[in-house]
Amino acid sequence: MNLINIENLTKSYTERKLFDGASFSLQEGEKVGVIGINGTGKTTLLRMIMGEEETDEGTVTLANHVVLRYLPQHPEFAPDKSSLECVLEGNVTDENRWSIESEAKAMMTRLGIKDFMQPAGQLSGGQRKRLALISVLLSPADILLLDEPTNDIDVNTLRALEEGLEDFAGCAVVISHDRWFLD
Repeated sequence: MNLINIENLTKSYTERKLFDGASFSLQEGEKVGVIGINGTGKTTLLRMIMGEEETDEGTVTLANHVVLRYLPQHPEFAPDKSSLECVLEGNVTDENRWSIESEAKAMMTRLGIKDFMQPAGQLSGGQRKRLALISVLLSPADILLLDEPTNDIDVNTLRALEEGLEDFAGCAVVISHDRWFLD
């Protein structure tokens, strides 16, 4: 099934053209790595897919009823919220209300976050990245958009991310400078 379809995408900032008539589509199960030097529009592409940024020309179409999950390059959380609250935010539904907290705690423990009540404002950049990664992978999705997921993470987190992506049946668009990870 075609999950993302981009046709004749054009996007410029000031005098610089980031995309000029770009077209592609991504099917269920496809995983795509996006590489390039900083400032070439990689994050802008994800924002256009999410509908958070307009195209200058062209269309970005997602399949009906897809669930999209996004990992920002620099995750931000309310500093007074606990680590567990940050992970659960946006992940609790009527269907999973009774199991999601234990699943979140198991993932947090696996990735070395043992103080579930520690305020997000006290966490390092790597710990915040792990929380955001757990939050993204905790709930089912059809499309994952991951912006520099390997920045600021340790080897255990990298392995968990690789395993999660290998098992992921949906479509993933991953921005990374880490070519070994992309391979």
